[in-house]
Order: sequence, then C-alpha cells, then structure tokens
Amino acid sequence: MNKEYVKKMLTIRDIAAKAGVSVSTASRALNNNPRISQATRERIQALAEAEGYLPNYNAKNLTAGEANAVGVVFPTADHSHPENPFYIDLLRGINGQLTQRHYVLSVAISKTSADLLENVKSMVVQGKIKRFVLMYAHHDDPIAAFLRQHHLRFVTIGQPDDNANDYFVDNDNLQAGIGGATYLLNQLEVKHPVFVESAHDWAYEQQRRQGYERVAASFNVEPLTCKLGEVNRARLFIKQHPEIDGIMATDDFNAIEFYRLVREQSSIRNFPVVSFNHSLPTGLTDADLHSVNLFPEKMGSATVALLFSDREPLDTPTPGQIRIPYEIK
Repeated sequence: MNKEYVKKMLTIRDIAAKAGVSVSTASRALNNNPRISQATRERIQALAEAEGYLPNYNAKNLTAGEANAVGVVFPTADHSHPENPFYIDLLRGINGQLTQRHYVLSVAISKTSADLLENVKSMVVQGKIKRFVLMYAHHDDPIAAFLRQHHLRFVTIGQPDDNANDYFVDNDNLQAGIGGATYLLNQLEVKHPVFVESAHDWAYEQQRRQGYERVAASFNVEPLTCKLGEVNRARLFIKQHPEIDGIMATDDFNAIEFYRLVREQSSIRNFPVVSFNHSLPTGLTDADLHSVNLFPEKMGSATVALLFSDREPLDTPTPGQIRIPYEIK
C-alpha cells in the first residue's frame, strides 16, 4: 500500500500514541486549546504535520448535527446541459472556496423534478447537509420551497423572480445585454441583427433581451427575436429574414446552433456573433464570435462566500445578492 495513503488514514489516536499523550490532550493541542502549553501544542502539531495527519472535519461537524458538505443542485436535464463549461467553471470556483473551509461538494442531479427533490431530501435527512447551492433560479421551484420550509441556507445562481428574500449571485444581465448589443451594432456594424434565445424564456434571457431591445431602438433597428425550440421553425424564421447580418444570443451554444442553421441557407463566413458565457474553444466555428465573459469561477467563489456569511435575509433592501461584472472579448 502507498505510504502516503497510509499516512492520510491516521487517526487522532495514532497521533496521541506517537506523541505519548492522551487523545484529549492531542485533540486540544491540534485545536490550539490554551489549556495545553504552547510547547506541547507546537510539538504535537509538528508531529501531525510530519505524519500527514488530516483532521476529521466531518466528524466535528456531525457532532453539531451538520455534515462538512455543501449540496450543489443542478437543474433537471430538460433545463440544462450539465457538461456545459460554464457549469464546470462555476464548480471550480465553488470547490476552491469550500476546500479552504474544509467542506466538500455533494452533487444532486436528476432527470425529473420529483427525483431531484427526493435526492435533496435524502441529502438533508440522511447526509445531514444544511447548506445548498442551486445552479439555477426557477419560478415555483420545489427544491427552493423545501429548503425554505426547513430553514436551510441556500444560494441560487441567478436572480429568483418569486422570492425577494432568497440569497443569489448573478450578473447584471440587463447591462450585459446592453453592452453586448452595443458591441454588435456599433463595433461590428451590424444593421439587421437577430436576438436568439432558448424556448424556456429564463429571467436572465428576458433581461438580456430587454438590453438588446433598448439598444436596437436607439439605433433605429428592428429588434428581431427568434426562440430556439423547434428546429424547422427556426429554419423558417431564417428563410423569412434573409437580411439578417448578425446574431446576439443568450449563450454560446444557442449562438452556434443558430449560426449552423444560417449556414445551411447561406455560404457567408465571418458572420458577426455576440453571445454569452465565453465557453467555446477557439476555432470551433468560422463565425466572427465575440463572447461576453460572465466570470463563472468568480460567481462560484462569491456564492460560497454568501452561503457562509452571517448576513440575514432582511439585513438590507437588497438582501443576500452579489453581482459579478462582465467583459466582452
């Protein structure tokens, strides 16, 4: 067996035996209890570090009735693509902050809302998890309702539209929509843009569309909008609007899918596109793609900071909200 692995399996009893002290003395020394002399604390802490001892933070938390884990809940499969790099970057930011707090991730992901709710209930009842991150903000969400009912701390990614007191982390999607549309019409000199969104009509999509419409009005441009749902409807929309010379989409995947449909009917290249999330590898498309970076890793870090903050929902007029800036590239 690997020697390093054996070291990591050491218990507090092993450290106490090696130091020649009682388990309670070893425990107090490792927790900097002033009842133990500084010399003894330093000796035992140095020994633990040399032996590769890792404290059992989970046992400590469970004593207080809480696991050292945070439940991260993904939206159901029909609402998202969990493999989207945007989610990966969010998780990277979340995990980085949890590691510093000696917490770990516990993921809930299911195909249906009913199964997802049962997953979360199990995490609470059996896993003793009391803090959650919802990687979405949906109207009338049963998961959020359950967490509120049981007075459990949670933060949503995205602004909830049905509970003003929920904690959330989001971008200013209206301003991001204004910035993206201005870049498309001003910098890229598009005259006949189309705004492309999903069939779900999420709140963040509505806000980005509002920004687009404001800018379109200021440029005296018709604010065409197309929902990506039924592919044949999108194809018909493109056929009915051959004048389209640029795209603004709610995310990179919607942008590339609509651009693919445009290319079916046209041989045009270097088609101007502005989208969001900055999640596609360079060279994946021949479109002139400019993506609005929403800094999901920063969003993940901010989410954990809010999850562990001491703020209460009614502390401020805008309770528990953090806005992350954006950047267009």
